[in-house]
Amino acid sequence: MEVSGQIIKVSGREVTLSLDHDFDIAQASRISDGEMKVLGEVLDKRSITWPQQKLINALFLDASEYTGHPVQWWEDLLKTMFGSENGTGKVSIAANAMTQVQAGKFIEFILDFLLAEKIPFRFQEYHLAGDVSRILFLYIKHRVCFICGKPHSDYAHFETVGMGRNRKDIDHSQNRFMCLCRDHHTEQHKIGIKTFMRKYHLAPIKLKPEQIAEFGIGKNLHQKEVGK
Repeated sequence: MEVSGQIIKVSGREVTLSLDHDFDIAQASRISDGEMKVLGEVLDKRSITWPQQKLINALFLDASEYTGHPVQWWEDLLKTMFGSENGTGKVSIAANAMTQVQAGKFIEFILDFLLAEKIPFRFQEYHLAGDVSRILFLYIKHRVCFICGKPHSDYAHFETVGMGRNRKDIDHSQNRFMCLCRDHHTEQHKIGIKTFMRKYHLAPIKLKPEQIAEFGIGKNLHQKEVGK
């Protein structure tokens, strides 16, 4: 049983904690046989956060439940692959063993792998643990809906296309994009972009000209330059 929180008062050997969540005294009593002890560790403020650890472990579990491979198998595989790619060897997500920035990159790596392998995972607020723009780019790259996670979704412009702005002639690199499933894309057009953005708190992102060309979005005015 793990708990996290902050030290708010110290008096000699007595320490008062403020926990991040309510403490389940009944569960603690069961597993400790009535004799509760706590092992504490002071965290580097730059260290991987508890939400990041929780999210990473949840993604291991999602992959395990879909494929049938044990959670430990997925944990070893993804940690080894990420470490190999970054030249660090197998990584650890223990407190003080990884920074928040490294943890964010590891989350991005796992999501990219799962999306590429078409391994579904529970739609979660993973953007709280990583680089929002980078995470949303992965969703556009793999055509997954920003809102519900549905695959084979549409590339949706934030800026209006049409009404004098022909999608074949405009410079798409000057526009912002989202990836929306057909239902949410239809809703966006039905209720209007401002109401839609307020409802779902989305953050559309810009794409580089070469990315627009790769994804086949409209006619990219910079396509000839990209192909040089």
